[in-house]
Amino acid sequence: MNPLIPLKKAIPLFLVALLLACFAIVCVVQAQSLTPSESPIASPSPTEKAALPSPAKSPTASPFGRSRVSYGREECVALPPAPGTEIDSGRKDDEDDLCKIRFDDPNVILCPALYSTNPGTDIYELPTGVSRASFEQKECAKATGRNAHFLAKYKQSTSCSYTPAILAYGKVADALKIHVDVPSVVYRTMEQATHKGVEKMAGVYAHDLIKQTWAGLVSQMANSNPKVIKDGLLYGALLDHQGGIDHHPTLNHRGPDPNPAAPFLASSTWAMATKGSEIRSQIPPSLKTLGQMMAVRDVGEMAIIDHILAQQDRFGNVAKKEKIFWLEQTATGQKLHSVKATKANKPIDGTNQTTMQYLNANHIPYVQFPVMVLADNDCGLRQNSNVV
Repeated sequence: MNPLIPLKKAIPLFLVALLLACFAIVCVVQAQSLTPSESPIASPSPTEKAALPSPAKSPTASPFGRSRVSYGREECVALPPAPGTEIDSGRKDDEDDLCKIRFDDPNVILCPALYSTNPGTDIYELPTGVSRASFEQKECAKATGRNAHFLAKYKQSTSCSYTPAILAYGKVADALKIHVDVPSVVYRTMEQATHKGVEKMAGVYAHDLIKQTWAGLVSQMANSNPKVIKDGLLYGALLDHQGGIDHHPTLNHRGPDPNPAAPFLASSTWAMATKGSEIRSQIPPSLKTLGQMMAVRDVGEMAIIDHILAQQDRFGNVAKKEKIFWLEQTATGQKLHSVKATKANKPIDGTNQTTMQYLNANHIPYVQFPVMVLADNDCGLRQNSNVV
């Protein structure tokens, strides 16, 4: 079927999506603009403080957000789903895991993002036996390929980046029940003193345009820009890490300004997504053609969510993750299974057998291909138009 048809039927949810976007903006602006005694983020009331869970406990329901965890003055808030919709169970778990990350944890270390034109903080698990000083000197100096487990990214409103846009994408994706992968994200504050070390490293390790954008963020904080900082607390979004900065091999091409979408709009994948006929009439359905069929579906969904949230910087920022797919016969018919390629050679839960060993031992055909990930959603909700 045409990948746009189910989403077109969901057009009434556009109002829900816009409401959600407004909700995200209100949450951020409220936290930034109220006085410390009024702000539900910077300084909760004594009653609210008493209701807050301790850092060691699981997040609980909160008047502000779906759940809320406090680490000293810092707070992490998982936003609720859009009204009338449900949160994806996997996303809920990912959001709760994000709120378990403590910036002052001795096993957590922060580095400046040196590969993105919009400044951000990369958060890693400090490898066993490696000192903080050594990691900051050797690994944080790298733009990519740092030798550590990447936990999350922290991004703020600066340049075209806008925290409410980052927060809105996952909720709108759930509301529209789209399939394309959008990373989980939570609202997070950070002590300015914690960020100072990241700024210092960025001043040494960043170059050219990235050095300039980092200097711009530091200047905003120095000038107490309320969209970025208030009372010594930074405001931003903490994102689940989605496999690094691997770009999609066929859907990521960016054209020259002023028409960066030109290569995408000229692609055969976009042509099939907008043709108006069912995918099966254009692509014979089979396991071998699954990757092409999913790509057509994903670009249709990408165009819709990017249009709703007025994305300005998609092309050049279409990521991917490699996945393996196979079919198995069940009592109700064939069922499609998948696993990330990075996990295919790891033991299946509860067994000593890997996915690849299982597939090969049972002579089960499989395919591997890149699946779209919309991991970089910073530059939305600032303008009325979209790049497509």
